[in-house]
Amino acid sequence: MSELKIEDTILCVDTSRSMFRKDFDPNRIQAVKNGLKEFVQMKNQLDDRDRFAIVVFSSEAKIKLEMTNDVDDIHSAIDTIKIGGTTGLGEGLAVGIQLVVKEIQQVGAKVYRMLVISDGKPWVSTINPLKMSKIASGLKLSVDTIGLFELGVAYQESILEKISSETNGEYARVYDTTSLRESLSNFANKKEIPYSASQEELESTTALFLESIAGELLHPADLSESQEQLINLLLGKEKNKCTICFQDICPICHGPFYACGRYCPNCKSPMHLHCAAEWAAATKAEGESAFRCTRCFFLLRVPKSISKVKLIRGSRTRTYEEQTQDVTRFKLIKQDSEDLLNSVCPICHMIFEKPPAYYCPTCSTYYHPKCLDKYLQNEMSCRVCGKKIEL
Repeated sequence: MSELKIEDTILCVDTSRSMFRKDFDPNRIQAVKNGLKEFVQMKNQLDDRDRFAIVVFSSEAKIKLEMTNDVDDIHSAIDTIKIGGTTGLGEGLAVGIQLVVKEIQQVGAKVYRMLVISDGKPWVSTINPLKMSKIASGLKLSVDTIGLFELGVAYQESILEKISSETNGEYARVYDTTSLRESLSNFANKKEIPYSASQEELESTTALFLESIAGELLHPADLSESQEQLINLLLGKEKNKCTICFQDICPICHGPFYACGRYCPNCKSPMHLHCAAEWAAATKAEGESAFRCTRCFFLLRVPKSISKVKLIRGSRTRTYEEQTQDVTRFKLIKQDSEDLLNSVCPICHMIFEKPPAYYCPTCSTYYHPKCLDKYLQNEMSCRVCGKKIEL
Protein backbone atom coordinates (compact mmCIF):
# COMPACT_ATOMS: atom_id res chain seq x y z
CA MET A 1 0.00 0.00 0.00
CA SER A 2 1.43 3.40 -0.99
CA GLU A 3 2.13 5.99 1.68
CA LEU A 4 -0.64 8.50 2.28
CA LYS A 5 0.03 12.04 1.14
CA ILE A 6 -0.06 14.72 3.81
CA GLU A 7 -3.04 17.03 3.22
CA ASP A 8 -3.10 20.62 4.41
CA THR A 9 -6.72 21.80 4.64
CA ILE A 10 -8.01 25.35 4.89
CA LEU A 11 -11.35 25.56 6.68
CA CYS A 12 -13.10 28.58 5.14
CA VAL A 13 -16.17 29.49 7.22
CA ASP A 14 -18.94 31.98 6.48
CA THR A 15 -19.50 34.06 9.63
CA SER A 16 -22.22 36.38 8.33
CA ARG A 17 -25.24 37.21 10.50
CA SER A 18 -27.46 34.72 8.69
CA MET A 19 -25.38 31.90 10.18
CA PHE A 20 -27.22 32.44 13.46
CA ARG A 21 -30.49 31.13 12.02
CA LYS A 22 -31.99 28.32 14.08
CA ASP A 23 -33.19 26.01 11.31
CA PHE A 24 -30.15 23.87 12.21
CA ASP A 25 -29.71 22.45 15.74
CA PRO A 26 -29.04 24.55 17.81
CA ASN A 27 -28.24 27.11 15.07
CA ARG A 28 -26.26 27.17 11.84
CA ILE A 29 -22.95 28.46 13.17
CA GLN A 30 -22.88 26.14 16.19
CA ALA A 31 -23.80 23.16 14.01
CA VAL A 32 -20.88 24.09 11.71
CA LYS A 33 -18.49 24.45 14.66
CA ASN A 34 -19.44 21.06 16.05
CA GLY A 35 -19.22 19.45 12.63
CA LEU A 36 -15.80 20.95 11.89
CA LYS A 37 -14.38 19.70 15.19
CA GLU A 38 -15.57 16.19 14.28
CA PHE A 39 -14.10 16.64 10.77
CA VAL A 40 -10.69 17.62 12.19
CA GLN A 41 -10.78 14.74 14.68
CA MET A 42 -11.56 12.19 11.94
CA LYS A 43 -8.80 13.44 9.66
CA ASN A 44 -6.34 13.51 12.56
CA GLN A 45 -7.12 9.88 13.39
CA LEU A 46 -6.58 8.95 9.75
CA ASP A 47 -3.26 10.85 9.54
CA ASP A 48 -1.99 13.01 12.41
CA ARG A 49 0.47 14.74 10.06
CA ASP A 50 -2.34 16.61 8.29
CA ARG A 51 -2.49 20.31 9.13
CA PHE A 52 -5.35 22.79 9.21
CA ALA A 53 -5.78 26.55 8.89
CA ILE A 54 -8.96 28.53 9.48
CA VAL A 55 -10.21 31.47 7.40
CA VAL A 56 -13.40 33.29 8.41
CA PHE A 57 -15.27 35.64 6.08
CA SER A 58 -18.20 38.01 6.32
CA SER A 59 -17.92 41.71 5.44
CA GLU A 60 -14.18 41.06 5.47
CA ALA A 61 -12.02 37.95 5.48
CA LYS A 62 -9.17 37.09 7.81
CA ILE A 63 -6.99 34.21 8.89
CA LYS A 64 -8.27 32.87 12.20
CA LEU A 65 -5.57 30.21 12.58
CA GLU A 66 -2.36 29.54 10.68
CA MET A 67 -1.44 26.00 9.59
CA THR A 68 -1.09 23.56 12.50
CA ASN A 69 -1.80 19.93 13.34
CA ASP A 70 -2.41 20.63 17.04
CA VAL A 71 -6.02 19.44 17.43
CA ASP A 72 -6.54 21.31 20.72
CA ASP A 73 -5.46 24.60 19.12
CA ILE A 74 -7.72 23.96 16.14
CA HIS A 75 -10.72 23.17 18.33
CA SER A 76 -10.08 26.27 20.46
CA ALA A 77 -9.93 28.48 17.36
CA ILE A 78 -13.18 26.97 16.06
CA ASP A 79 -14.88 27.65 19.42
CA THR A 80 -13.95 31.35 19.27
CA ILE A 81 -15.45 31.96 15.81
CA LYS A 82 -17.95 34.85 16.01
CA ILE A 83 -20.57 36.06 13.55
CA GLY A 84 -21.41 39.48 12.08
CA GLY A 85 -21.64 41.30 8.76
CA THR A 86 -22.63 40.02 5.33
CA THR A 87 -21.18 37.24 3.19
CA GLY A 88 -18.01 37.93 1.19
CA LEU A 89 -17.35 34.58 -0.49
CA GLY A 90 -14.83 36.03 -2.94
CA GLU A 91 -12.82 37.60 -0.11
CA GLY A 92 -12.81 34.31 1.80
CA LEU A 93 -11.49 32.40 -1.21
CA ALA A 94 -8.88 35.09 -1.91
CA VAL A 95 -7.49 34.99 1.64
CA GLY A 96 -7.43 31.18 1.57
CA ILE A 97 -5.57 31.23 -1.76
CA GLN A 98 -3.09 33.78 -0.43
CA LEU A 99 -2.44 31.49 2.52
CA VAL A 100 -1.73 28.60 0.14
CA VAL A 101 0.63 30.78 -1.92
CA LYS A 102 2.49 31.70 1.28
CA GLU A 103 2.77 28.03 2.24
CA ILE A 104 4.08 27.04 -1.21
CA GLN A 105 6.66 29.82 -1.09
CA GLN A 106 7.82 28.74 2.38
CA VAL A 107 7.37 24.96 2.30
CA GLY A 108 7.16 23.92 -1.36
CA ALA A 109 4.81 21.65 -3.28
CA LYS A 110 2.27 19.76 -1.16
CA VAL A 111 -1.33 18.59 -1.30
CA TYR A 112 -3.71 21.42 -0.45
CA ARG A 113 -7.48 21.36 0.11
CA MET A 114 -10.01 24.00 1.00
CA LEU A 115 -13.39 23.36 2.62
CA VAL A 116 -15.86 26.23 2.20
CA ILE A 117 -19.05 26.33 4.27
CA SER A 118 -21.49 29.14 3.52
CA ASP A 119 -25.17 30.06 3.56
CA GLY A 120 -24.85 33.59 2.24
CA LYS A 121 -25.24 35.50 -1.01
CA PRO A 122 -21.96 35.28 -2.97
CA TRP A 123 -22.66 38.39 -5.07
CA VAL A 124 -22.10 40.61 -2.02
CA SER A 125 -18.35 40.02 -2.54
CA THR A 126 -16.15 42.78 -3.93
CA ILE A 127 -13.91 40.00 -5.28
CA ASN A 128 -15.38 37.67 -7.93
CA PRO A 129 -15.54 34.16 -6.36
CA LEU A 130 -15.60 32.48 -9.76
CA LYS A 131 -12.33 34.12 -10.77
CA MET A 132 -10.84 32.94 -7.47
CA SER A 133 -11.89 29.37 -8.27
CA LYS A 134 -10.01 29.61 -11.59
CA ILE A 135 -6.87 30.64 -9.72
CA ALA A 136 -7.37 27.84 -7.18
CA SER A 137 -7.60 25.35 -10.05
CA GLY A 138 -4.32 26.65 -11.46
CA LEU A 139 -2.71 26.08 -8.07
CA LYS A 140 -4.10 22.51 -8.01
CA LEU A 141 -6.04 23.52 -4.90
CA SER A 142 -9.10 21.29 -4.48
CA VAL A 143 -12.09 23.19 -3.07
CA ASP A 144 -14.95 21.28 -1.42
CA THR A 145 -18.07 23.35 -0.75
CA ILE A 146 -21.06 22.91 1.53
CA GLY A 147 -24.14 25.11 1.12
CA LEU A 148 -26.51 25.53 4.06
CA PHE A 149 -30.03 26.15 2.80
CA GLU A 150 -33.63 26.33 3.76
CA LEU A 151 -35.77 23.79 1.96
CA GLY A 152 -36.77 25.16 -1.42
CA VAL A 153 -34.17 27.97 -1.41
CA ALA A 154 -30.99 27.52 -3.44
CA TYR A 155 -29.85 30.92 -4.74
CA GLN A 156 -26.20 30.21 -3.97
CA GLU A 157 -26.18 26.66 -5.23
CA SER A 158 -24.96 27.22 -8.78
CA ILE A 159 -21.88 29.19 -7.71
CA LEU A 160 -20.77 26.85 -4.90
CA GLU A 161 -21.26 23.84 -7.14
CA LYS A 162 -19.35 25.49 -9.99
CA ILE A 163 -16.43 26.34 -7.69
CA SER A 164 -16.13 22.69 -6.62
CA SER A 165 -16.54 21.41 -10.17
CA GLU A 166 -13.75 23.63 -11.50
CA THR A 167 -11.32 22.68 -8.71
CA ASN A 168 -11.81 18.90 -8.64
CA GLY A 169 -13.70 19.24 -5.37
CA GLU A 170 -16.99 17.93 -4.02
CA TYR A 171 -20.21 19.80 -3.38
CA ALA A 172 -22.92 19.13 -0.81
CA ARG A 173 -26.24 20.87 -0.25
CA VAL A 174 -27.49 20.41 3.31
CA TYR A 175 -30.72 21.37 5.05
CA ASP A 176 -30.19 20.20 8.63
CA THR A 177 -27.53 19.26 11.20
CA THR A 178 -27.63 15.54 10.34
CA SER A 179 -26.94 16.03 6.63
CA LEU A 180 -24.19 18.54 7.49
CA ARG A 181 -22.41 16.01 9.72
CA GLU A 182 -22.77 13.28 7.09
CA SER A 183 -21.25 15.49 4.39
CA LEU A 184 -18.33 16.48 6.60
CA SER A 185 -17.73 12.83 7.44
CA ASN A 186 -17.58 11.96 3.72
CA PHE A 187 -15.22 14.87 3.04
CA ALA A 188 -12.84 13.74 5.81
CA ASN A 189 -11.39 10.93 3.66
CA LYS A 190 -8.14 11.48 1.82
CA LYS A 191 -8.52 12.84 -1.71
CA GLU A 192 -6.67 11.90 -4.89
CA ILE A 193 -5.14 15.35 -5.39
CA PRO A 194 -1.89 15.99 -7.30
CA TYR A 195 0.86 17.96 -5.63
CA SER A 196 0.51 21.73 -5.88
CA ALA A 197 2.65 23.85 -8.14
CA SER A 198 6.26 23.61 -6.97
CA GLN A 199 8.04 26.52 -5.38
CA GLU A 200 10.21 26.87 -8.47
CA GLU A 201 7.16 26.91 -10.76
CA LEU A 202 5.45 29.48 -8.57
CA GLU A 203 8.51 31.70 -8.30
CA SER A 204 8.77 31.92 -12.08
CA THR A 205 5.32 33.49 -12.23
CA THR A 206 4.99 34.91 -8.71
CA ALA A 207 4.53 38.56 -9.67
CA LEU A 208 1.95 37.79 -12.35
CA PHE A 209 0.09 35.36 -10.08
CA LEU A 210 0.02 37.65 -7.06
CA GLU A 211 -1.27 40.51 -9.18
CA SER A 212 -4.03 38.25 -10.49
CA ILE A 213 -5.32 37.42 -6.99
CA ALA A 214 -4.82 40.89 -5.54
CA GLY A 215 -7.97 42.71 -4.48
CA GLU A 216 -9.21 45.86 -6.19
CA LEU A 217 -9.13 49.04 -4.10
CA LEU A 218 -12.57 50.49 -3.34
CA HIS A 219 -13.59 54.03 -4.29
CA PRO A 220 -15.03 56.21 -1.48
CA ALA A 221 -18.39 56.18 -3.28
CA ASP A 222 -18.49 52.39 -2.84
CA LEU A 223 -18.51 52.75 0.93
CA SER A 224 -20.53 55.93 1.39
CA GLU A 225 -23.64 55.02 3.36
CA SER A 226 -25.56 58.20 2.59
CA GLN A 227 -25.71 61.08 0.12
CA GLU A 228 -24.68 63.48 2.88
CA GLN A 229 -21.57 61.43 3.62
CA LEU A 230 -20.67 61.37 -0.06
CA ILE A 231 -21.07 65.15 -0.31
CA ASN A 232 -18.87 65.64 2.76
CA LEU A 233 -16.19 63.49 1.13
CA LEU A 234 -16.41 65.53 -2.08
CA LEU A 235 -16.09 68.80 -0.16
CA GLY A 236 -13.30 67.48 2.04
CA LYS A 237 -15.31 67.96 5.22
CA GLU A 238 -14.99 64.28 6.16
CA LYS A 239 -11.34 63.46 6.80
CA ASN A 240 -9.75 60.10 6.03
CA LYS A 241 -6.09 59.74 6.90
CA CYS A 242 -4.06 57.49 4.63
CA THR A 243 -2.52 54.52 6.46
CA ILE A 244 0.68 54.97 4.45
CA CYS A 245 1.39 58.74 4.67
CA PHE A 246 -0.92 59.46 7.66
CA GLN A 247 -2.37 62.54 5.91
CA ASP A 248 -5.78 63.31 4.45
CA ILE A 249 -4.40 65.34 1.49
CA CYS A 250 -2.37 63.29 -0.98
CA PRO A 251 1.31 64.39 -0.86
CA ILE A 252 1.74 63.58 -4.56
CA CYS A 253 -1.28 65.06 -6.36
CA HIS A 254 -2.35 67.31 -3.45
CA GLY A 255 -5.94 66.28 -4.09
CA PRO A 256 -8.64 65.64 -1.47
CA PHE A 257 -9.25 62.07 -0.32
CA TYR A 258 -12.30 61.67 -2.55
CA ALA A 259 -10.17 62.28 -5.66
CA CYS A 260 -7.20 60.10 -4.77
CA GLY A 261 -8.35 58.01 -1.82
CA ARG A 262 -9.29 54.34 -1.86
CA TYR A 263 -10.07 51.65 0.71
CA CYS A 264 -8.74 48.14 1.31
CA PRO A 265 -11.62 45.78 0.37
CA ASN A 266 -10.78 43.55 3.33
CA CYS A 267 -10.27 45.82 6.37
CA LYS A 268 -11.54 49.08 4.78
CA SER A 269 -8.35 50.97 5.68
CA PRO A 270 -8.03 54.27 3.75
CA MET A 271 -5.04 55.05 1.53
CA HIS A 272 -4.11 57.36 -1.33
CA LEU A 273 -3.68 55.75 -4.74
CA HIS A 274 -0.37 57.49 -5.24
CA CYS A 275 0.91 56.46 -1.83
CA ALA A 276 -0.13 52.89 -2.61
CA ALA A 277 1.72 53.06 -5.95
CA GLU A 278 4.87 54.32 -4.24
CA TRP A 279 4.54 51.67 -1.57
CA ALA A 280 4.24 48.93 -4.23
CA ALA A 281 7.24 50.33 -6.12
CA ALA A 282 9.31 50.57 -2.94
CA THR A 283 8.61 47.05 -1.66
CA LYS A 284 8.62 45.25 -5.04
CA ALA A 285 8.08 42.00 -3.12
CA GLU A 286 4.72 41.31 -4.74
CA GLY A 287 5.39 42.65 -8.23
CA GLU A 288 5.26 46.11 -9.79
CA SER A 289 1.62 46.89 -9.04
CA ALA A 290 0.75 44.52 -6.17
CA PHE A 291 1.30 45.35 -2.53
CA ARG A 292 0.01 44.41 0.91
CA CYS A 293 -2.28 46.52 3.06
CA THR A 294 -0.22 48.02 5.88
CA ARG A 295 -2.91 47.12 8.40
CA CYS A 296 -4.31 43.67 7.52
CA PHE A 297 -1.63 42.53 4.97
CA PHE A 298 -4.32 41.69 2.41
CA LEU A 299 -2.85 41.57 -1.09
CA LEU A 300 -3.98 44.59 -3.14
CA ARG A 301 -3.42 45.93 -6.64
CA VAL A 302 -2.73 49.46 -7.83
CA PRO A 303 -4.81 50.41 -10.92
CA LYS A 304 -2.80 50.41 -14.14
CA SER A 305 -3.64 54.06 -14.79
CA ILE A 306 -1.83 54.97 -11.57
CA SER A 307 0.97 52.40 -11.48
CA LYS A 308 2.23 53.59 -14.88
CA VAL A 309 2.52 57.20 -13.75
CA LYS A 310 6.01 58.35 -12.79
CA LEU A 311 5.70 59.48 -9.18
CA ILE A 312 7.93 62.24 -7.83
CA ARG A 313 7.42 62.97 -4.15
CA GLY A 314 7.08 66.67 -3.44
CA SER A 315 6.14 67.61 -7.01
CA ARG A 316 3.24 70.02 -7.47
CA THR A 317 2.29 68.35 -10.76
CA ARG A 318 -1.07 66.68 -10.30
CA THR A 319 -1.66 63.20 -11.67
CA TYR A 320 -5.13 61.76 -12.09
CA GLU A 321 -6.72 58.50 -13.18
CA GLU A 322 -7.71 58.29 -16.80
CA GLN A 323 -10.93 60.19 -17.31
CA THR A 324 -13.98 58.22 -18.39
CA GLN A 325 -17.19 59.51 -19.86
CA ASP A 326 -20.42 59.52 -17.88
CA VAL A 327 -22.06 57.26 -20.47
CA THR A 328 -21.30 53.59 -21.14
CA ARG A 329 -22.49 51.93 -24.33
CA PHE A 330 -23.56 48.34 -23.64
CA LYS A 331 -22.61 45.62 -26.13
CA LEU A 332 -24.75 42.63 -27.00
CA ILE A 333 -22.59 39.50 -26.66
CA LYS A 334 -23.75 36.57 -28.79
CA GLN A 335 -20.79 34.20 -28.45
CA ASP A 336 -19.64 31.96 -25.61
CA SER A 337 -16.59 33.03 -23.65
CA GLU A 338 -14.91 31.87 -20.47
CA ASP A 339 -15.32 35.32 -18.95
CA LEU A 340 -19.08 35.30 -19.62
CA LEU A 341 -19.63 31.83 -18.16
CA ASN A 342 -17.70 32.81 -15.03
CA SER A 343 -19.73 35.97 -14.45
CA VAL A 344 -22.81 36.70 -12.34
CA CYS A 345 -25.69 38.93 -13.45
CA PRO A 346 -25.98 41.86 -10.96
CA ILE A 347 -29.79 41.83 -11.29
CA CYS A 348 -30.79 38.19 -10.67
CA HIS A 349 -27.39 37.20 -9.20
CA MET A 350 -27.20 33.97 -11.20
CA ILE A 351 -24.39 32.74 -13.46
CA PHE A 352 -24.66 32.63 -17.25
CA GLU A 353 -25.35 29.28 -18.86
CA LYS A 354 -25.14 30.60 -22.43
CA PRO A 355 -25.34 33.86 -24.44
CA PRO A 356 -26.77 36.30 -25.31
CA ALA A 357 -25.81 38.83 -22.67
CA TYR A 358 -25.34 42.57 -22.45
CA TYR A 359 -21.84 43.73 -21.52
CA CYS A 360 -20.75 46.97 -19.85
CA PRO A 361 -17.26 47.86 -21.18
CA THR A 362 -16.66 50.30 -18.32
CA CYS A 363 -16.82 47.78 -15.46
CA SER A 364 -16.80 44.46 -17.41
CA THR A 365 -20.20 43.42 -16.06
CA TYR A 366 -22.57 41.08 -17.91
CA TYR A 367 -26.38 41.30 -17.72
CA HIS A 368 -29.06 38.81 -18.74
CA PRO A 369 -31.13 40.54 -21.48
CA LYS A 370 -34.44 39.87 -19.68
CA CYS A 371 -33.02 41.15 -16.41
CA LEU A 372 -31.71 44.31 -18.08
CA ASP A 373 -35.01 45.00 -19.86
CA LYS A 374 -36.89 44.86 -16.57
CA TYR A 375 -34.20 46.88 -14.77
CA LEU A 376 -34.28 49.69 -17.38
CA GLN A 377 -37.95 50.30 -16.66
CA ASN A 378 -36.91 52.02 -13.42
CA GLU A 379 -33.16 52.69 -13.68
CA MET A 380 -30.94 54.03 -16.49
CA SER A 381 -27.46 53.59 -15.03
CA CYS A 382 -25.23 50.52 -14.73
CA ARG A 383 -25.81 48.87 -11.37
CA VAL A 384 -22.07 48.33 -10.86
CA CYS A 385 -20.21 51.37 -12.27
CA GLY A 386 -23.07 53.88 -12.15
CA LYS A 387 -22.58 55.14 -15.73
CA LYS A 388 -25.63 56.03 -17.83
CA ILE A 389 -26.54 53.14 -20.12
CA GLU A 390 -26.75 53.39 -23.89
CA LEU A 391 -27.75 50.31 -25.89
